[in-house]
Amino acid sequence: MARYVCVHGHFYQPPRENPWLEAVEAQESAAPWHDWNERITSECYRRNAASRILDDEKNIRKICNNYSRMSFNMGPTLLSWMKTMAPLCYAGILAADAAGRERFSGHGPALAQVYSHMIMPLALRRDKETQVKWGIEDFKSRFGRAPEGMWLAETAVDTETLEVLAENGVLFTLLAPRQAGEVRRLPSGDWQDVRGERIDTSRAWRCDLPSGKNISLFFYDGVLSQAIAFGGMLNDGGYYARRLIDAQPFPAPGDTLSHVATDGESYGHHHDHGDMALAYCLDSIDGGHEARLTVYGEFLENHPPEYAVRIVENSSWSCVHGVERWRGDCGCSNGTPGCNQKWRAPLREALDWLRDKLALLFEHEAGRYLKDPWAARDDYIRVILDRSRKNVEGWFDAHRAHLLTMEEKVRTLKLMEVQRSAMLMYTSCGWFFDEISGLESTQILRYAARAISLIHELTGLDYNLEFSRLLARAPSNVPELRNGSRIYDLLVKPAHVSFERLAAHYGMVALFPDFPGEEITKGCWSITGKTATTSGLDAESSRAFVAGEVKIVSEVTWEEKEFIFAANYRGGTSVVCGVASATEENRGKLLGNVDALRSSFMLSEDEKLVRGFGHNFFSLRHILVDVRRMLLDRLLQRDVVDIENGLRDIVQDYVTLIEYLTALDVEAPPIICSAASIVLTSDIVRGLEENIPDLDAIRRHIEHSRQWNISVDSNRISFTLSRRLLQQMRDVHRSPTNTAEMDRICDTLTLFLDDFRWHLSLYEAQNLYHVTQKRHLDELKNSPRSVRAAFRKLGKRLKFSEEALL
Repeated sequence: MARYVCVHGHFYQPPRENPWLEAVEAQESAAPWHDWNERITSECYRRNAASRILDDEKNIRKICNNYSRMSFNMGPTLLSWMKTMAPLCYAGILAADAAGRERFSGHGPALAQVYSHMIMPLALRRDKETQVKWGIEDFKSRFGRAPEGMWLAETAVDTETLEVLAENGVLFTLLAPRQAGEVRRLPSGDWQDVRGERIDTSRAWRCDLPSGKNISLFFYDGVLSQAIAFGGMLNDGGYYARRLIDAQPFPAPGDTLSHVATDGESYGHHHDHGDMALAYCLDSIDGGHEARLTVYGEFLENHPPEYAVRIVENSSWSCVHGVERWRGDCGCSNGTPGCNQKWRAPLREALDWLRDKLALLFEHEAGRYLKDPWAARDDYIRVILDRSRKNVEGWFDAHRAHLLTMEEKVRTLKLMEVQRSAMLMYTSCGWFFDEISGLESTQILRYAARAISLIHELTGLDYNLEFSRLLARAPSNVPELRNGSRIYDLLVKPAHVSFERLAAHYGMVALFPDFPGEEITKGCWSITGKTATTSGLDAESSRAFVAGEVKIVSEVTWEEKEFIFAANYRGGTSVVCGVASATEENRGKLLGNVDALRSSFMLSEDEKLVRGFGHNFFSLRHILVDVRRMLLDRLLQRDVVDIENGLRDIVQDYVTLIEYLTALDVEAPPIICSAASIVLTSDIVRGLEENIPDLDAIRRHIEHSRQWNISVDSNRISFTLSRRLLQQMRDVHRSPTNTAEMDRICDTLTLFLDDFRWHLSLYEAQNLYHVTQKRHLDELKNSPRSVRAAFRKLGKRLKFSEEALL
């Protein structure tokens, strides 16, 4: 009989976008990456799409797409972000499913996931249905096929959830072994209790449902899965393979399945090089004769269930108390000292209250425009996936109760966005961690705030007061923040982006005409403007002024507004912008005498400005977060350069002293060491940012740091160097016969890797080299010997083995 092995990875990130922008803003805790999606993509998702298998000398023997040989699910909200922000990784994941279908008898390795990772047993029936339908349609739009299986958030399950899966054509799902209650042999054996993780995980099981339908269940090996996630099994890919193969007895009375399930982030993010352990494991099993790799759909087709199972209701894989982790202070936590989770129950109660209020209003308001508001919500995933006007009009045609005016369409889309936010505000991560002020909890509160804001626009009703009152019952573990209400005020409400704020953003950025300030709004907002007057618009000016009009259109709700703006840059970080509706009266009053308006700004004539703009004034802090960071860097750059030059002069004055102290083996005073560190780091970074770096100068700076025992910012230098190498490899990818660029890369690597033993990630550069060799193989083979030699030399420098080179 045969042994089969299946490794499942649950790859997931919660939605992190600002709900008003549909864009992820900078997250400081993820630095030096822009945000956590970007960081974990770099550490895990991208690595598993191109994982290394090394030879005995630690050179790359093979690059593998792990996703093509394992079972995996990738969260819809993560894939949505990845499609735009990490397109090569996204393409690799889709290609892996296609390759997997070839490998596994037509069964793809990818599974769908409930859309926004909602804890299903705690959801209303109609919300469960929307989560499943949205998850299926999202999957189909990306992978080009219907999913066979679906991952449940935290594997949290109840019978009603399984009914919804079965009704929507899902064949199977995965659960933890402790979620099995009773089993019996089909068709009519006696039920036996298997609670306490005593179920046989080597087979598929059938769960018969009250409706008469059934669904297949797989219970993963809990012991092995724990060892992968927490027991060090990813330290050795060969050991990992051995444990999987030996997990089931052999010979056995029938074919057996050894399978594990963990967070996919174990393979690279939680465990550095975990992707490589997985690649080696899968490659070893695939190339051996003791077991065969499979995926759940293939195994289920060839080995239909012979036994029935009853689940443990309201259970999950990450809470031993069932699903209490997402509604109470059950004791399950991440172990932060001094923290409790008494905030969890009040947070859920506040959101449940809001959900029910939103549902009543949705039924009443949407019922005026739609034949069946809840059916329209189930189908709204079509709009989320494609917001083109033609596609949205098609959705309206399918669901409208009568011909709709543009105003009615705007109101309808706002109502649907209320419900979308109501889905996203139940993302499970909002309760998973230890503190309500964390990124994940404040994120779900942002979706609640978005829904409240839209309802206020639609009806005039303001739920903020009661919602804040309910949140006040959720205590924070941070004394200064006190409770959820204060967190809502301090960390959630400031994320709100109004039409007026966007107009002011446009006006203030217009003060700097070569500055890319509109990028963050693409895909969510359309902003077009025209300036009526400008003055002093240059990098050195401290009295710059601009005025004009701007039209803002929401690509999500189709709402549009026009504004008049006037902005003044007063030097340093002082920027102010007034905004007013673009009425004929305001056009005449504000733009009819631009010189007077400019004068009022220049002279800070507040009374005149208030008469023109009311109190609609905005400052630098109202510019969108990412643009504000870039703009501050620009505004402060001159000061930073002046400070660095001053420090450089100081260090130069003390060079003789530093060298004398070094000769005596005496450390220089800390203040001089700090100055020298800043200067040397800056010089190295700036050298690397030159079009053609002066490697001799960079060498001298590094030698000085070593000789003087001065620590430089190695993380900043490595980050800059990695970006530099990636850009150079892109140039080689575009022109694979560019031997001059290849030589420059080799010289840079020799300097940092050989001469100074610098710790450097070559991952992205290696990937591009690998892609370039595959894509341009014929061109390279037919190139002159000197080109082939240069390309091979570069490959060796990037640590490819001989057998991996052309």
